[in-house]
Amino acid sequence: MNGRIMNNLIVIENGMLSTYQLDDKNVWEVGRTCKDNVPDIKFHSSTVSRKHGRFQNMDGVWFYIDGNGKNGTVYNDKKIKRGIRGRVKPIALNDGDVFVFGGGEEAIINSKTIWAMFSKYSYGDEWRVADTKGMSKLTLFDGNNANVFINPAKGMIVKLDSGIAIYMGDITYLSGKLTIMDNN
Repeated sequence: MNGRIMNNLIVIENGMLSTYQLDDKNVWEVGRTCKDNVPDIKFHSSTVSRKHGRFQNMDGVWFYIDGNGKNGTVYNDKKIKRGIRGRVKPIALNDGDVFVFGGGEEAIINSKTIWAMFSKYSYGDEWRVADTKGMSKLTLFDGNNANVFINPAKGMIVKLDSGIAIYMGDITYLSGKLTIMDNN
């Protein structure tokens, strides 16, 4: 892998990718900005609540604690639900865990939702954007090998020794030595 070890949150909203180095603080509030609320990780979508949730380091382990936002949070393809009597259930995070904020019951990725991935690797500002609009077959090339994906799903992550790709439909984010071959 091309990055160095450091806990990060990679966020994609409205086609913009941002990386937050979580180790810089112990608690990161996430939510929609308004005059009375300025979260650490600011979302702009109206489908996200003002106090949607938070990422928190507890004894060296990162957790996500959901704030029970109106349009919900999907974590690794499952909607986060409250525990018994409405208790909050902290979720211990692992490298590659994916969140969709504000998408309702399912991980629907569109212009009103926010996609995020917890990563133990830092890719810095190395991200590039490739136009993948209309591609039904995505071919990632790492210099030696071609990896082919037929009808890839939005939000698909491909991690290879030479880099990482995040496919979002019309665009794909690339870091490292990966390139996309246009073969459609």
